[in-house]
Amino acid sequence: MNGIALSVLLAFALTLLAVSLALIYLADEGVRRRLATVGAGRREASQSLSAGGLDWLVRLGERLQAQSGKQDAAELGALRLSLIRAGIYAEHAPAVVTAVRVLLALALSFIAGVLLFSLRVDNLALSVVLVLAFAAIGIYGPPLFIALRGKERTVSVRRALPDAIDLLIVAMEAGSSLSQAIQRVAAELRLAHPVLSQELQMTMLEMQAGAGRAEALRRLAERVPDDRLRSFLTLVIQSDQLGAGLANTLRVFAEELRRSRMIEAEHKAAELPVKIAIPLVFFIFPCLMGIIFTPIVIRFIRVLFQAGA
Repeated sequence: MNGIALSVLLAFALTLLAVSLALIYLADEGVRRRLATVGAGRREASQSLSAGGLDWLVRLGERLQAQSGKQDAAELGALRLSLIRAGIYAEHAPAVVTAVRVLLALALSFIAGVLLFSLRVDNLALSVVLVLAFAAIGIYGPPLFIALRGKERTVSVRRALPDAIDLLIVAMEAGSSLSQAIQRVAAELRLAHPVLSQELQMTMLEMQAGAGRAEALRRLAERVPDDRLRSFLTLVIQSDQLGAGLANTLRVFAEELRRSRMIEAEHKAAELPVKIAIPLVFFIFPCLMGIIFTPIVIRFIRVLFQAGA
């Protein structure tokens, strides 16, 4: 009976984890639909949550935020910024993340208690540590996943930036304005670099909604915390405000980006011998020593036994 209950609880925990991950991708799907249909606004992401029957999760998260005092503007702004950097733009995403964290912590700690009861562990300190560890996984797991996803998107944008600048130069030299060139680059990079294409489309949507060009580009720098992108956007904003020629400047900037990428690759290649030293000493050398010296030891033992006989 304990085995059946444990299986049910494990299935419940896995289902809850799948729901939390599905919410994140559901928010992303809402963003894709919003980008595909310009002018849908923010309502679509929240309506996708309501249509999925997840109003209770949003209400639970908002109630938990209110009770725990997390309605501070700075904390909520930091949480929403981390979600935006991870590509999650749903209106109620902070409340959903809060609810998922609490539910995961409760479910995992309850499973830990059932495991301890099934295994009949009598050590109180070990039981408390195990339950707290499972609860910590539920509390800190979703923010860690969001942060890792944000870093992956930043790296993807950094890799795509030189190609985007080259396309932007070609579009501007062909006679397009800066806004038309950005829109063209976003369309061309949709398959090769989808993350940067999505961010550029969001920037274009903000411009079409009435935001100034400089303001929209600054928001892009906030959504993608990369120094190179920030330098590029600062260069574009200053050139646009001063009316200076942008094509030649961007060409030089793209060459500098490629040169810096080559330097980073050489730096990582130079670090490789140091990083490979630890597995080489602890895993490869003992195996080689065993292969080389085992026949010698066997022959030496045989010679000793023959001499003793």
